[in-house]
Amino acid sequence: ILQARGQLDEALRIRRDEELPVYERLGDVYSKAVTMGKIADILHARGQLDEALRIRREEELPVYERLGDVRSKAVTMGKIADILQARGQLDEALRIRRDEVLPVYERLGDRRSLLVGQTNLAITLLRTRKPEHRPEALTLLSTALKSAVDLNLPVEAEQIRGVFRQLGVPPPY
Repeated sequence: ILQARGQLDEALRIRRDEELPVYERLGDVYSKAVTMGKIADILHARGQLDEALRIRREEELPVYERLGDVRSKAVTMGKIADILQARGQLDEALRIRRDEVLPVYERLGDRRSLLVGQTNLAITLLRTRKPEHRPEALTLLSTALKSAVDLNLPVEAEQIRGVFRQLGVPPPY
């Protein structure tokens, strides 16, 4: 709640000083990794991208890899791509979204996560400002929008339509 209200300092304090020590005492590595991810979310929101990236790569991701939790690993890789994108490292963000995030959601049959991943990949492609990326981005957005409509996800569908409108392209659905 504090994080949602923008009280990031207090949210961070609670996560670090109160929540994290409990999981450490219990030896609950999964819950500790999840909490580290929430700490990274706060740091990302505060613009502390280097520390957020370090936590994702060094403290969160290895736990999911050890546990064989492919979905949590894919989610974390997507958040790593978000940080890299914010740092302007678009090529690496594109590689992660294409090679390490979308294939997992496809294998899992997670259509909602897949459409979000397709949208994020499309936005990353558009941010490169390379004209050759635009057709792929539009195809990904169209596919994601169709899935959002088919799955009756009106919020996601409207967000994707908003991207089309920003591009000056009429949404196909």
